[in-house]
Amino acid sequence: MIRYPVSKAQLEALIEAEKPGWLAKAAKKTKTFRDLGHYDEASSDWSEVKAVYMRLQGEGKCAYCERKLESVAFGKVEQDIEHFRPKGNIKHWKTPKKLADQGIAATPAPNAGKGYYLLPYHPFNYAAACKPCNSTLKKDYFPIAGQYALDVDDPTKLADELAYLVYPIGSIDDDPEQLITFYGLSPKSVATVASHAQHRALVTIEFFKLDEPEKRKNLYRERAFIIMALFALLEKTTVGTPAEIKQAKDRLDGLLTPALAHLNCAKSFVRLFNDLPDEARVIYDRVLQFLSSIS
Repeated sequence: MIRYPVSKAQLEALIEAEKPGWLAKAAKKTKTFRDLGHYDEASSDWSEVKAVYMRLQGEGKCAYCERKLESVAFGKVEQDIEHFRPKGNIKHWKTPKKLADQGIAATPAPNAGKGYYLLPYHPFNYAAACKPCNSTLKKDYFPIAGQYALDVDDPTKLADELAYLVYPIGSIDDDPEQLITFYGLSPKSVATVASHAQHRALVTIEFFKLDEPEKRKNLYRERAFIIMALFALLEKTTVGTPAEIKQAKDRLDGLLTPALAHLNCAKSFVRLFNDLPDEARVIYDRVLQFLSSIS
């Protein structure tokens, strides 16, 4: 995961440009939910702004697994506009034993039919996600370590919930790259001692199966191809004429943008190459072996 920087004013401007009048309609619907005391509507309108998040997230990347999906023109069908905090119901996420053994526990979910009923139309409660991450894995789960605050209408006021999952849009949450890094193809926690930051990383990795080479083999395959391409370019930044080295570095900088799939993995490998080039070569060799084993 990576952060996609955008301010509230910028995000609202993008939404209004995409669908004029949407924010006013959203405010009206939120008032209705407040009066009802729960979420209820016959039809929804958040799909009207899906393209905003697709463009914002590196032109079509999943917010959680960083897979590169199709463009707005052809990719809407393979992405969901997903509610980070579930709008109408929250399911209890049973903590896997390997996480529970590390002291991680999720607060019991509220009663059935209770959700963040004031956030269905909040711009900072949306993200574009691939079908596996959203429809298969996330569903209505939202594990936290604190207490659920379902009557709040502003996500920026929910830090005390101690959410385990990380929201990557804007700066209202921790920067995912400060929590999760990669060693080769595998994600891991940046923090090495027990803390909520470490637990967030471990839960997010487990929740979205980001470290499952069999169940999410395409993630590993795509990361492997990126590391393979990066290694060749990184080597060119160390040998050759000054002009050739500069050209390689410029190409590398041009590649490492939010539009690149699996950017967190790519940047982690670049750091490893710069700090420990011999170890990076070992990783590169393992990547080649992995690609040979699945081809």
